[in-house]
Amino acid sequence: MKSLMALQNSKGACQFPIALFAVFMILTQVDASAAEYTISKMKAPSPVLILSNSNIDPGVGFAIFDILYPDIPAGTLVGPKQLLEISWRTTYYLGTINEDVELCYFLPFSSQNSCEKIYPNASGTLMLFNDQAFGHGSKVVINHKVLGGARPYARPAGVDSVSFKYRY
Repeated sequence: MKSLMALQNSKGACQFPIALFAVFMILTQVDASAAEYTISKMKAPSPVLILSNSNIDPGVGFAIFDILYPDIPAGTLVGPKQLLEISWRTTYYLGTINEDVELCYFLPFSSQNSCEKIYPNASGTLMLFNDQAFGHGSKVVINHKVLGGARPYARPAGVDSVSFKYRY
């Protein structure tokens, strides 16, 4: 009888660590699925038509950075994503009098946007858009509002670039 009770107690003692291990594996599996990804893009903004040397009516050059289906890793397209930051680097327009730059973030498949002033020929990181939806169909537009310069066109000195850091 004592040996039967000892056998039953040893089975219970073995099952507890197994159950604890199973719970640990489930909890760590959930944490492991929350991976961070970065999507980086670069593009030259469009040339700007210069109508005069006045500072009344700026011309606008822009670069559009769309998040497309192939940008999202396989198997993560439909799940919710959390935007962590947008890093940016801008170029500038040669020979212009004044230039204002803004970065606009668009919600997925929407014309609704939020814009933030940034600077020409500079870089930085924005976390302003982190509480907004992100995924396939999101986009960033960098607008360069240029005043004056050599006619007829002001051309960018280089490229603009953005990196979207997000968690899935």
